[in-house]
Amino acid sequence: MTGGSSRLRHWIDSGTRAVLRERDRLDAINVFPVADSDTGTNLYLTLMEGNRAVARLPIEASHREVVAAFARGCLMGARGNSGVIVSQYLGAFLAEIDARGGLDAVKGPGLVDAFDFAADAAYDAVGEPMEGTILSVARAAARGGRGALDAGGDVASIAVAAVIEARVELARTTDVLAEAREAGVVDAGAAGLVLQLEMLAETLAGPEALAALDEVEWEVNDRTEGRTPAETAVHAFGDASSARLGAYEVMFVAHQRRVAGQAAPDDKAPSLKSRLREIGASVAVTAGDAVWHAHVHTDQPERAIAIARGADASHVVVRHIPTSAARARMRIGIVALTACPGIAAALACSAGAVLVAPNPEEIGEDEIARAVRDASTGRVIVVAGAPALTAAARAIAANGRDTEIVVVDSASEPQAIAALAAAALLAPGVDPLPAMTRAAAATRVGSATPDSVADDLERMVTPDVEVAMVILGAGVPSSAADAAVGRIVLSAPGVEVHVYSGGQAAPAIILGVETSPDA
Repeated sequence: MTGGSSRLRHWIDSGTRAVLRERDRLDAINVFPVADSDTGTNLYLTLMEGNRAVARLPIEASHREVVAAFARGCLMGARGNSGVIVSQYLGAFLAEIDARGGLDAVKGPGLVDAFDFAADAAYDAVGEPMEGTILSVARAAARGGRGALDAGGDVASIAVAAVIEARVELARTTDVLAEAREAGVVDAGAAGLVLQLEMLAETLAGPEALAALDEVEWEVNDRTEGRTPAETAVHAFGDASSARLGAYEVMFVAHQRRVAGQAAPDDKAPSLKSRLREIGASVAVTAGDAVWHAHVHTDQPERAIAIARGADASHVVVRHIPTSAARARMRIGIVALTACPGIAAALACSAGAVLVAPNPEEIGEDEIARAVRDASTGRVIVVAGAPALTAAARAIAANGRDTEIVVVDSASEPQAIAALAAAALLAPGVDPLPAMTRAAAATRVGSATPDSVADDLERMVTPDVEVAMVILGAGVPSSAADAAVGRIVLSAPGVEVHVYSGGQAAPAIILGVETSPDA
């Protein structure tokens, strides 16, 4: 392997494989910031995107090209709070290593500086840093490395010393972090970072470099009473963590709007962190190559989406944490694709993940593929609110992936809403596809203007209709639907009427009526 990137490629590949091996255990001990059992999955998917980017490079690619590809892949593909922080940590670490000649040539002082630089970057990415987490381990690794350097150690001994100190700090997370202490586990994100540091030490010091060291137990069994750690956390906290942090997770990738004559892009990170902290918690923002990856837990997903749209964002994903966790346990994922930013939160309460695509014609298949990978490793059902989104989903399903992907026959937002509502009514463990398909087929769709909506909806509400939907476009006030709702209440009192502020560019108002599937 040429280009001076052999050792680098080995490390990033072995780090990803280490997380894959421990993915289920990391998911099981995930109790902070929310016990949603996905830290291992998020870290693996984040690192996998970095490796996918590297795999597209020619074998002779330089160290710098590999660093740039891996860092950008991780940044664009970061999942969850832990994935965002690890992507920032690794990107900063590798940038410093590359500036010191690469992983094959770096000397002790350069390696120590990289540990320090990466720890600072991880702290900077987080809106409200918490000790007893991945951040503490990052700082401990830097401290251990510097101690070894001061004692005259070489690169290999510095890397091993960083692992030793990181493992000590990992063990401490059980006592420092209240959620981890109650569940009897170490912090999952911190454990994931330790895996990366361990693989770095083995890359620099040899495969047996850590063999004589004591490992850290991730689970304190006498505290868990036979339950998995995640079950213990749920037992101890119930929905408290979701209530404290927000029931929705929103992630997006913000882009720099090009301005003529502007020498360098403005740093959006401080503004994004400040605005997201106003609406939620667990805020993390990472930056690289004029893009910013943002993450927040919130009870106001519509405001987070508005922030994303104001930042020229793509890959806007909304996840209702309790629903997503329940879907993950069933190993049947549901992904909704919508062109209406305003209904994303409502859809997320039934789906595992919602991808917001205000411009359906511009959606990239990679965005849909990412949402599918997030939803489940087993079977994924995709339902879309626009023909272009449905077509893109079918193209993904036809590519023959490891995950089974089924696309519901839908072409409108009301059909997607109806399908997801049908899935939400089913008992756990029941395959939702038949009910979703029937509900979408039983939904008729129309459009209206604020002046015509009352007449148009009344014409659509026939005796067999059970549910009526009014989705208001961007700039259309909720009062525009008042007359329509009033008429239906009088003429068809048995019909449920739901009004949504969809925020779509066109049409001004989308109408939908769902008939009884048996009618």
